[in-house]
Amino acid sequence: MQGVFVTGTDTSVGKTFITAGLAQALHARGVRVAVRKPIEQRCKRTGGALYPTDGLTLAEAAGRLESIEVVTPYRLAGVIEPGRTAKAESGDVDLQALVAAVEAGKYADAFRVVEGAGGFLSPLAIDGSNADLAVALGFPVVVVTADRTGCVNHVRLTLEAIEHRGLTAAAVVVNVPDPNVPDAGSGRDRLAAVVDVPVLAHSHGARNREMTAELARLVKP
Repeated sequence: MQGVFVTGTDTSVGKTFITAGLAQALHARGVRVAVRKPIEQRCKRTGGALYPTDGLTLAEAAGRLESIEVVTPYRLAGVIEPGRTAKAESGDVDLQALVAAVEAGKYADAFRVVEGAGGFLSPLAIDGSNADLAVALGFPVVVVTADRTGCVNHVRLTLEAIEHRGLTAAAVVVNVPDPNVPDAGSGRDRLAAVVDVPVLAHSHGARNREMTAELARLVKP
């Protein structure tokens, strides 16, 4: 099974936006993409069921290859906390369940694009973190950060954690929420000068298809 794991330096840095763009770029190249947001927090309840906004965004980007039940099987109304991730509607969620969720589906040969929740060391299951899931899968990792003060330190710490676990960092994506503010995008240049990993910049002000196409080439040459 081939794939990539997308993590962030923190929550709310644009992981879903970047993951969706990557899935869409791979899909446009003719790659069969199986997106996974195996567990999603802060889901809103609609019609009696929890609604996984991020999972649905990813499913749409991948051409709706699979149902949302396969893309995001575990949903939480609250946030993921150490030791008590689960009380998802189906009960406690452990690391083994998340690995099985990534592997599930009828398209065994599809390229998995997996999005975590929160930062790389944030809790994800009752017995593990995003990092633990990444190790279990063995996929290269894409790190997403927001273009703001402190991003250089946060990215370098995340890359050290990835390398320490024997994983490969495929790329760093600097997410620029507002390209019109002073020094917008400067985080990309500062990071490129100090890390040994491809660093790309993404702006919400444009579709940035060239950037997502380049990211797609980096994760699946």
